[in-house]
Amino acid sequence: MSNSTYKLYYSPGSCSMAIHVLLNEVGANFSLENTSIKEGKNKSEEFLKINPRGQVPALAEDGKAMLEGGAILTYLADKHNSPLLPKDGWARAQALQWLMFCNSTLHPAYSRCFWLNRSTEAGKEAFLAKAAEWVNRLWQDVEAQLQNQPYLCGNECTLGDILLTVIANWSTNVPLPITIGPKTRALFSRVIARPAYQKALATEQVEYKMAS
Repeated sequence: MSNSTYKLYYSPGSCSMAIHVLLNEVGANFSLENTSIKEGKNKSEEFLKINPRGQVPALAEDGKAMLEGGAILTYLADKHNSPLLPKDGWARAQALQWLMFCNSTLHPAYSRCFWLNRSTEAGKEAFLAKAAEWVNRLWQDVEAQLQNQPYLCGNECTLGDILLTVIANWSTNVPLPITIGPKTRALFSRVIARPAYQKALATEQVEYKMAS
């Protein structure tokens, strides 16, 4: 196991929680810096030196910083030899596909809903309805993937399952109904039952609301 010490800049309940969970999973040495977006801590002078975009997550190691969640998760899983990311072949490709689905498709879909909800533009309700409809379509795709298996890539939990579970908990902040199927909610129950996830929830003081 690596002797590296990490510092994770996070905002409670945000996508950075997936990295927090993974650091717990691999038994890494790390510290946490609460960079709450809600409280505006992500705009502090100190944090903007780490990430000028003011976004979490950010992971510091040996005077260097990595900023993109998908890259951080992949890097840590590989470095610490985590079973949450297969090493090669089709299994790795599938695990990366679903991780990128969460990071690059589902996450922005939720972000669009949040942005539209804050907008003061005329006619935003119609655009928000379309955005929420797309989120629901993505959850239908997830439910279909889980028809004959407990996790996105089969019988074992991977990084995509962790990030998927984190993102799902944002659904209560969307002002229109988000429908998530029973097999998907059962996946959330399995993922949040992992000790590493429970520890992250307790540390960040986040209540999980989307499990079955």
